[in-house]
Formats: sequence, structure tokens, C-alpha cells
Amino acid sequence: MMINNFFDINDLSKSLLEDIIFDKVQDSNLNNKNIGCLYEKPSTRTRLSFTTGINQLGGKSIDIRFDELNFSRQESFEDTFKALGCYLDGLIYRTASHDRLISGSKYMNKPVINALSEKSHPCQILADLITLYEKFNSLELEISWFGDINNVLFSLVEATNILGTIKLNIFSHPSLIKNINWKLGNNIFLFDSINQEKISNSNCIMTDVFLSMNDADDEMKIDLLKNFQVNNDIMKLTKDNCVFMHCLPAKVGIEVTEDVIESRKSIVWKQAYNRLPAQIRLMKCINW
Repeated sequence: MMINNFFDINDLSKSLLEDIIFDKVQDSNLNNKNIGCLYEKPSTRTRLSFTTGINQLGGKSIDIRFDELNFSRQESFEDTFKALGCYLDGLIYRTASHDRLISGSKYMNKPVINALSEKSHPCQILADLITLYEKFNSLELEISWFGDINNVLFSLVEATNILGTIKLNIFSHPSLIKNINWKLGNNIFLFDSINQEKISNSNCIMTDVFLSMNDADDEMKIDLLKNFQVNNDIMKLTKDNCVFMHCLPAKVGIEVTEDVIESRKSIVWKQAYNRLPAQIRLMKCINW
């Protein structure tokens, strides 16, 4: 099964999502394909994993600097993306605006992959699920998320809803929880304080930076979330085979302490490595 664009996890059927996680996607390549890589925001793991993946699949990756495109001067966004569609077979796009992602795809009339937007980060969650499956050989898991209600969590919620085998506990400040307007399945639970039983049952403790994409330096928000830091007191409540995950880069000392991210339970670098197989498997599913 092939898809034309990948904006969110919900663009995948359950069977295709499982095929990506279990490495059962149909083999294909990017021979003679020119894939643009446009990053409005700085990127390390996403940029390198996509560029490497495109090259490994036989394609040509073309880096495009956002500030050098003509619409920053006199050409409209619509015409700029129509021009990109004249020369490229598809686009990897990291943007501060999910609406631009959707519009750019329409104007290009070529496949576009969401490499991160302020709404969602679906490629990260593909890598996270691959990492968890490699660790536990199962997706019947319980995950506890600590901290901000952000784009990574949105994609995790979508994946949880689709798969139906994961229990997801969300620990965050009540002022942030009350603003959640996502579809939440029966296996997703919200907590505004620490629940020791849920933590002790978890296979994975997960967090991300407390200040999300497009957030200003908001000391008030960091203060709101200080009780949801993943620290040794939290990890002491977990079972022996529980793992810690963070999509990186981390603000050590804010959302997670150094002793946790450097501990034997931390699998953040395996998680980072798996961006590459996740990107490769995804690109094999795109109708370039």
C-alpha cells in the first residue's frame, strides 16, 4: 500500500503503520528521484536521517535553504512551491506552520513528508515505536508521558489510537491538560499529579523539552511543569526493564535529570539511531 503524502500518523492505516514498525514494507527505491529537503527550523537527527536514507535508497537529496527562496522577497508562497514541483519528485519539509505543509503539497502536486511541524512530529513517533518493538518484541505496552502537551505527544496519541494495544498515561499540569482538544481513545489516561501505580506498571517513561516549537522563553511554563520532571525519584518507581526515552535534544536539568538520561534505562541514542530505518521504511511507502 502506498500513500501520496505523510502529514500525520493518521495518514497511515493500522496495517501500514504496523508494517513500518515490524519492517514489513514492500521493497522499493528512489532511483533517479530528486527529493528536496526544506528546513525552516534547525535540525540534526531529522536532516541527517532523511539525507542518509534518501541516499541509501538511490535517490538524490537536495538541501534547500528557506531564507534563499524567492517568496521571502517577491514571489508568492504558491508560486514558489509550484516552482519546486517543476524540479523535484517530492519534498521533506520541516516547518513552523502545519498549514504551510498542507498548502505546499497542494501547490507542488508532489509528495510531501512532514519532518516536523508545530502540530505534529510523526516521523519521531515511527522511530520511537520501532525502538520499543525492538526492546520488548511487542506493542502491548504501557507508556507514561511527562511534561508538555506538544507535537510529539500529539503524534503519539494518534499512534496509540490507531494501534489499540498501547496504554498511554499523560502526566502534565492541569492548566495544559484542560486545553487538550484531541481525540483520546479509551486507552489514554490524563493525570495532573503523580500516580505511582501507573508509573510502576509502565514499560516506558517518555518526555520532551518543556518549551515546544514556537514557544517563547517562558519561565512560567517551565515552572508549571517542574513537578513533572523525570528524575531518579520517578525512575525508582519503575520496574527493572522499564526504559527512558527522549527525542532529543534535551534540556538536562529541566525536563530530565542527568542521572536519568545517562542511566542504563535510557535508550535515547538507540531511539535517535532508529530515525534512519524509520525514515527509510516510510519513504518506501510514498508514491513518488
